[in-house]
Amino acid sequence: MIVSDFITQDKIIIQITDTHLMADPNDCFVTINPERSFHAVLQDIQRRYPQADMILHTGDLAQEACPETYARYLATMQQLSIAFYQLPGNHDDMRIFPLLSPHPMPGHIDLGIWQIIMLNSPVAGQVDGWIDAQQLLHLQKLLTTLKHKYIILACHHHPFDMHSNWIDQHKLKNTAALAQVMAAHTNIKALVCGHVHQESCSIWNKVQFLSTPATSVQFKPHQYDFALDLCAPGYRVLRLQHNGQFSSEVHRLESNEFQPNLEISGY
Repeated sequence: MIVSDFITQDKIIIQITDTHLMADPNDCFVTINPERSFHAVLQDIQRRYPQADMILHTGDLAQEACPETYARYLATMQQLSIAFYQLPGNHDDMRIFPLLSPHPMPGHIDLGIWQIIMLNSPVAGQVDGWIDAQQLLHLQKLLTTLKHKYIILACHHHPFDMHSNWIDQHKLKNTAALAQVMAAHTNIKALVCGHVHQESCSIWNKVQFLSTPATSVQFKPHQYDFALDLCAPGYRVLRLQHNGQFSSEVHRLESNEFQPNLEISGY
């Protein structure tokens, strides 16, 4: 499915990720209320970027994946009057997730000279990720068709190591196959992901690989074992220019309201 919009102007794209919403909005996830932190992030986005063109959610929308959770998320996003799209994470249920395109077709958002391609990396019953052969074939064909456009890829799992042993066990496990497809297309500018609950930027083959803070709890960087961080929830902003250049920055909430119990050793 192709969504065509916003054809000529520079764009402001907001990436949110890892909301981990519960079935009951009053319930907590790792000692914080993810519903409240999610709404706080949305309020910050509206305050800072009232003219944002779209919001992209890069997965783990739900911690408790049920119809009620997804319906509440959709109702919340529809109230913003901003275009929004989402792709699944390993905690989501693909059977009821509000996909833009039926699997294995990548989701495709047409922004004129810029194109966003959303990949599904979760595997049922697993924490780590994999982009299957059919989806990679569709991606290859789509990239060939869009060879005169600027491309941003999005998926949930991180393709490259974060240098945290515990989370790197659960990264995208066929990064080499994805990289082989990407290597033939020099118009790919960035890949954005979630999953790791922290900010990072690495560069491969002139492509920026960007991970983004969760709207819920944060993971402490460079840890051998699971560890939470006291950094506030946040989101990423991408400014896409018509000449193919882009800039990016991360914002975090200024409040200390959403600090987890650091003694928790997993979830």
